[in-house]
Amino acid sequence: MTLRLRFMLLVVVPLSAVFTLLAIMQFDAMRDTAMAAAREHALLLTQATAREIEGELAKAVHVANAGAAALAEAWEVDGERAWGLLKQLVVEIPLVEGASIAWAPGHGSGSGPRAPYVWRRGDEIYQADLDVAYREAGGTPYTERDWYRAAADGVSGWTPPYQGPVFDGLLVSYSSPVIREGEVSAVVSLDVPLVPLQNQLKIGGFAEAQGFLVGPGDRFISNPDPHLIMEPVKASGAPELLAVASPGSLQRVSDWPDGEPHIVAFEPIPTADWVFAAAIAEDDIVGPVRTQLMWNIGVLVLGGLVMSAIVLGTGLRLTGDIRQLSGAVGRVRAGDLSARVDRIRRRDELGTLARDFNRMTRQLADTVEQAAQEQAARQAVEQELGVAAEIQQQMLPHEHPVLPDHPEVDLFAVNVAARHVAGDFYDYWVRDGVLTVVLADVAGSGMPAALVMVRAMTLLRQNDGSSVDLIDLVARTNAALCRSNERQLFVTGVVIRYDLQSGAWELVSAGHLPAIVNHGGQIVEEGPSTGPLLGVVPDARYSSRAGQLDPGDWIGLYTDGITEARSADGEMLGTDGLIGGLPVERGVSAEDLCHGGIGLAETWHGGSVNDDLSMLVIRRI
Repeated sequence: MTLRLRFMLLVVVPLSAVFTLLAIMQFDAMRDTAMAAAREHALLLTQATAREIEGELAKAVHVANAGAAALAEAWEVDGERAWGLLKQLVVEIPLVEGASIAWAPGHGSGSGPRAPYVWRRGDEIYQADLDVAYREAGGTPYTERDWYRAAADGVSGWTPPYQGPVFDGLLVSYSSPVIREGEVSAVVSLDVPLVPLQNQLKIGGFAEAQGFLVGPGDRFISNPDPHLIMEPVKASGAPELLAVASPGSLQRVSDWPDGEPHIVAFEPIPTADWVFAAAIAEDDIVGPVRTQLMWNIGVLVLGGLVMSAIVLGTGLRLTGDIRQLSGAVGRVRAGDLSARVDRIRRRDELGTLARDFNRMTRQLADTVEQAAQEQAARQAVEQELGVAAEIQQQMLPHEHPVLPDHPEVDLFAVNVAARHVAGDFYDYWVRDGVLTVVLADVAGSGMPAALVMVRAMTLLRQNDGSSVDLIDLVARTNAALCRSNERQLFVTGVVIRYDLQSGAWELVSAGHLPAIVNHGGQIVEEGPSTGPLLGVVPDARYSSRAGQLDPGDWIGLYTDGITEARSADGEMLGTDGLIGGLPVERGVSAEDLCHGGIGLAETWHGGSVNDDLSMLVIRRI
C-alpha cells in the first residue's frame, strides 16, 4: 500500500467526515451574519471608489473654475500664457486629458489663437487651435459645440458624452465661463475621456465587478459596453432599479448584467450629478463567506485532536526512515557528494525518494566536475580574448593630442568595443602634407573580425603612397582582401585624403554609411557609397568625391552601431537622429563631437549598445 493511500485512509477520510458534519451543523448559524458583513464590506468598497472619482472630478471642477476666475482678472492673455496655463491643467489632473480656452466672439487677443487646446497622449503633450481645426475639418464652429455652449450662458456645467475634438474617443467636458464686466468673454473647458474613467470604476477586492455611471436623464455616462453610453437605462436592457434606486443602497438583481445574480451598490457623485453603480457577482460575495466558514469549522478542537492523533500515529511509523534521509541530506549540504541512503527498502513514495536521492547525488557530483572543467576552459578563452583585445587596442592610434605637429587640423576618433575584440577600426597617417584617415567596420565581432581588421589596416598603409591615387589605394586593398577571405568576412569603410593646407578633401566609400559634413553651421549627409564592400568582389570598381572644408567646418565618419542603436520601443536612432543630436556650432572640438555621437547612441539605447561604436571627425582650424 502506497504512502499516499495510507495517508488518505488514516487522515483525509476521517478528517473529511468530521469536517462535513461540523460544516452542516455550523453553516446555517453563521451564514446570515457573515453575509451581512460581506455586503457591508462591498458597500464600503463601492463608496471608496465613488469618493475617489468624486475627488478627481471635484479637483477638475475646482481647477477649471479657478482658471476661469484667473482669466477674468487677467486682461492680457497672449498665446504663450494660454498654452502654458492649459498644459499645467492637463498635467496636474490625472483624469483630465484635454483642456481649452475658447474666446467668445469679440473677445480675446486679435493675434493669438481663438480656441487654444492642449491634450495629453501618454507622456506626450500636444496643442492645437480648435478654431482652425474645426474650420479645416469643415465642421461647425466651436461656439456651437456642446462643450462651449455648456457655459456660454454664464453657468458652469458638464456636457453629455461626445466624440473628442482632436483625438478619437468619447469624453465628457466640464466648462466654466470667464465673465468680464458682466458678460461671458471666454469658456474654460476640461475634457475627461470615458475609457480611462471606465478603467477607474474598479472595486477593490472584487476583480470581476463592473462599474457604471448614470447621469441626468437616467442615461449611461460610462458603461463597460461603449455602445450603451448615452443610452437610457431602461432601453439598454438594464433593470429599472438603476434609474430609481437610492444612493447608498444595495439591491439584488437576478440576471444582470451577464445573466448571473449580482449585488448592485449605488453611490452618488455630487460634483457631476451622477450616480455610480457597481455590479458585484453574488458568488464573489458569498464565496469568501463560505471559505471563512470552512476555516472556522476547520479549527474546531475536536477536528484538531483527531487530526493530531492520526498524524502522530502515522508519523511514528515514518520517523526512522525520514531521519536517515535527513542525515544524508545534511552530509550533502556540508559538501559530501558521496552521501547515499542504503537502508531504506520501502516500495512506497519514501522508498522512491531514497532511490531518487542516490541518483541525484551521483548526477550532482558529475555535474560539479563537468562545471569545473568548463569553468577552466572558459577562463582560458577569456584570457586569450583579453590578450587579443590588448593587441588590437595597441594597434589603434593613441596619441593625445592627435597630430600635435599639425595645429591646422583638429582630428579625433573613438572606438567602443561590444566584445573583448572589436570589428570596428580606424587609422590615420600624414605623408607629404596630406592626412589620410580610415574608418571601417568588419562584419561581425570577436577574434575573426579582429584578424581581418589587422590585415585591412596593414594593406592600406602598405599600398598608400604619393604616386597612388585614392581610388587605386582602395581597389588594391580590396583585391588583396579577396585573395584570402576563407571566412567570407566583408568590410565596409571610408578612406579620406585631406590636404592640411587647403582644406580640400577626397573620399572613397566602400559600402559604408554616408559621411556627415558641417559646412557653414549646417550638418548634412555627404552622399552615398562610391563602391561595393571590401573583400567580396575582386575586380570591383570605385569612384571618389571631393569637397572643401572652410575654417570651423568638419567632416565626420561613423559605424552602424551608432545609427542602429534602438530605443526601448525598438526605434533606431538613424542618421537623422545622429545629425539632429550633434551641435552645429563651429567651435566644438572633434573630441567633443566624437564623444557626443557615442553618447547619443548610448542614451537612445538606454545603456551600453550591443554593437561596436566608432566615430572619427576631421575639423579644419
